[in-house]
Amino acid sequence: MRLRPEIQFCSGFPDDSVEDDTDFVVWPGRNIAEALKAGLEQKGYRVSEPIDAQEHGWELDIWRGQKRLWAQVSVIDSEENYLITQNMTFFLWPDRKLFRQFLLDLQEVIQAEPRFRNVKWFEKGGISADSPPADGPVAD
Repeated sequence: MRLRPEIQFCSGFPDDSVEDDTDFVVWPGRNIAEALKAGLEQKGYRVSEPIDAQEHGWELDIWRGQKRLWAQVSVIDSEENYLITQNMTFFLWPDRKLFRQFLLDLQEVIQAEPRFRNVKWFEKGGISADSPPADGPVAD
């Protein structure tokens, strides 16, 4: 089973950044993280409020029972955005079955939200390596 935990997408979400004369006061993408939070909560996950990761974007801590997952939204512009996920269930023996289901649930959340467009899924490290994208998170 091959998992694709990294996503590149275009966004129809409004720019929610706040800037002063020299830099961002609030980095963009919180509204995307909030939409993901709401969708994942409807799927039964417990999700933190979006965590400000400064220039890296917004993070979410996600739990299914006692098992933790993680996601980070990074907005470059409306045509270039990234969502990176990570299986944090256990350091030596991660729960791959849970992570697989999470990625499938995440795919449903994204597909249900029309402001996500041109969604491409990549294997870990694949976005930066120019590996071929896929239409979904799981390949058996």
